[in-house]
Amino acid sequence: MTYLVLFISLFACKKDTLLSSGELGRLNYVLQSNHQIEEFNLTEAQIATGYEQRISADLTLEGWKVVGEDGYMMYHTSPDEITVETESILDGQIGVPGFTFQADIEGSFLIESKLRDELIDQIRLNFVTPDEISVLSWVREPNSEEFIEKTGDSINVSVGSQAAFIPIPKYDGNRIIGDVDVEISIEPPEAASVGYNIESVGESGVEASSSPASIYFIQAGTVLVGATDVINNVTTYQEFVVE
Repeated sequence: MTYLVLFISLFACKKDTLLSSGELGRLNYVLQSNHQIEEFNLTEAQIATGYEQRISADLTLEGWKVVGEDGYMMYHTSPDEITVETESILDGQIGVPGFTFQADIEGSFLIESKLRDELIDQIRLNFVTPDEISVLSWVREPNSEEFIEKTGDSINVSVGSQAAFIPIPKYDGNRIIGDVDVEISIEPPEAASVGYNIESVGESGVEASSSPASIYFIQAGTVLVGATDVINNVTTYQEFVVE
């Protein structure tokens, strides 16, 4: 099979906020998901392996009693097989610094939040490897100025239509947390053309970008658009019938 490959990152459609208090009740841990998630409790949600994510933290009333105004001195770490990096005050954070984290294997891992060497709070996060990449498709017909969300096992479009894609990681049929990098493939490759976003045009040339990615359907027939998680090597295909 021949592929036309585009590398894109997951971009925002409708954000969700997942929040949980720590096990000691002194911190609230907040994660912003770039796509909608059915689960809103961070400790019960599932996170994609292999990708860095970010959590912000805030003191609860109980936390203020223990930490006071020294929240900016806190840091986050883990005794488990997970990478945790605390943001510095140079990142412009006010109060308790946030942190990035990444797990490369499935499992439940503990993150500890400390002030100096004192444990202030902790949270346990759950990681799974995506078994599917759900492709959410937005399609603009040739004579339209509006992109319409299209769903279904097979989507009908007209020749000349433009399509943009939001790949969403899933596990066991459910959406999971993860801003993931994907590889978009088209079969047959001659059935579609890569769309470029023109930022400016001048006598010195044209400034354009292929991100966020879009394609134009230029040939009638059945077209498969595949989305492959480049880290976890999982591929899902969306079928289009071009008329």
